[in-house]
Amino acid sequence: MIKVAIIGGTGLLGSNLIKLYTSKGIEVKAFSRKHSTNIENRFNHIIDFNNLELELTEYFKMWRPDMIINTIALVNLSECEKQKEYCYKVNVGIAEKLAIIAKLYHSYYVHVSTDHYYNDIKHKHTENDPVVFLNYYAETKRQAEKQVLFTYKNSLIVRTNIIGFRKNGSPSFFEWLLNAIKEKEKILLFTNFYTSPINVNQLGEIFIQCFEKKIRGIYNIGSTEVINKYDFGIKVAKKFGYSIDNMSNGIITNNPSNDLDRALTLGLNTTKIEHAVGYKMPTVDETLDSLYKEYEENNEQ
Repeated sequence: MIKVAIIGGTGLLGSNLIKLYTSKGIEVKAFSRKHSTNIENRFNHIIDFNNLELELTEYFKMWRPDMIINTIALVNLSECEKQKEYCYKVNVGIAEKLAIIAKLYHSYYVHVSTDHYYNDIKHKHTENDPVVFLNYYAETKRQAEKQVLFTYKNSLIVRTNIIGFRKNGSPSFFEWLLNAIKEKEKILLFTNFYTSPINVNQLGEIFIQCFEKKIRGIYNIGSTEVINKYDFGIKVAKKFGYSIDNMSNGIITNNPSNDLDRALTLGLNTTKIEHAVGYKMPTVDETLDSLYKEYEENNEQ
């Protein structure tokens, strides 16, 4: 039985990984700043991230994880611009420290990066395509990728776009969208904002495959398709059996007078990871199928 340490267990990805892995009999420990309603306290260990190396080293002396997954990040674009020092500390500093710890204990290290690197006319981007930094968030995430691989080559850098259920009172994008459709709220979704979304639980399954095959380096992991937010909203409504009458579309325009710009064409080419694991990544419809199944199972409980 493998042992997995999840750094940041209360967020969308971390909390779902805990549930997924414990259901498979994997020994999991989460290390977070605080407890949360979406995971059981017995799996979650509170640590001071200002003393990250010292505190994790104390835990790992007795419990040596086979895999360390870093889900910690400051993702709010506006906050990253306002608090650049703190943003760097979280997005780069923690990632690098975890790489040092993973190397010390010979653990397989998964660093969750971002897809927020592209703003062009290209439909799908490979891992080798040039990246652009429209904001400080993207800049720190790229710096973290470089620092992690420089520090510890036995690391997997994952560029992805996750969706799923957070279930802790702070709705994820998908939870907000589904609830708004269900409650017949007026929704504006963008036709020029493209992603390759994947369910957090699908991603968690792929992490295990990557660990078993000891896949290292930078990999795109997402759905095989690229879809804009409006078309995705239409698919969600139809899949869950709701009307699209209150859904409208528009475009995002990066304003030259605004310091906060957003990358808009985030489609990912998943060929590299498919060759590495030996199977195709899920389609958008398969991603929605998995979310619908999860939704039905939760409502039956």
